[in-house]
Amino acid sequence: MEKKYLKVGTYVPGTEEKGPVIQRDYYRQGWIFKDEEAFLSHADQVCYVPELSDGGYTRQDFMELCNGQEDFAVECFRAVDWQCPETWVDEQYREDEWGYCPECEKIYDMAGEVCACPVCG
Repeated sequence: MEKKYLKVGTYVPGTEEKGPVIQRDYYRQGWIFKDEEAFLSHADQVCYVPELSDGGYTRQDFMELCNGQEDFAVECFRAVDWQCPETWVDEQYREDEWGYCPECEKIYDMAGEVCACPVCG
């Protein structure tokens, strides 16, 4: 049985002559392009374009926003549904959903409660 991937809208990469062609569709809260297969299988392909921007994001972009930690990058990709990923990540820190430990340099899940780093204490 073939796996079904989430795909919202279409994205055709730009060329030297013209920019990318983005066809957004409505998904949960906004009009976006989102391609789960590109995110999971092609780190350098655009997998997400937010509602209010034509800037595309690749899996590598999500990884960089999430400190190279795959589980957080996956969570971010799955959660964004209209906003820029940077905005969503900032919100996780502001609402104490995520914490960052300067000692071990890791993101960790706080689930809304301020707590010590579970990696290094």
